[in-house]
Amino acid sequence: MSQVSSSLQRRCNCGMIANQFTSTTPSNPERKFFKCPKPKRSSCGYWQWEDEEYSESFVGGLVSSLDAFKNEITYLKNEKATLKEEIVALQGVNQAEMNKVLKMRVFMMISWVLFIGFVVASIMQ
Repeated sequence: MSQVSSSLQRRCNCGMIANQFTSTTPSNPERKFFKCPKPKRSSCGYWQWEDEEYSESFVGGLVSSLDAFKNEITYLKNEKATLKEEIVALQGVNQAEMNKVLKMRVFMMISWVLFIGFVVASIMQ
């Protein structure tokens, strides 16, 4: 068995670095595979082709993560819709408040004009 670079090393279910072998069978000639380094009786049973990049458990974990992300996206979309509704409601409240402020300004300006008019009229008499 040749020495394997650390990037190609895989760990078996025991946590040990799996041994790499080359198949000599007619159905898989020269195909490389990994297996647990322990003897058959104490082995964890780990075995995987080198060209199979990811184990089923790894892919299953990715699928579970993808489902969790999909659920999170759905939740965030709902939150976004709720926030948009709240913004629209607040904009309506804000517009009503702005209208009140505008009316008060007009009222204050008319009041000041009338007050100044009375003061000027009383001075003129």
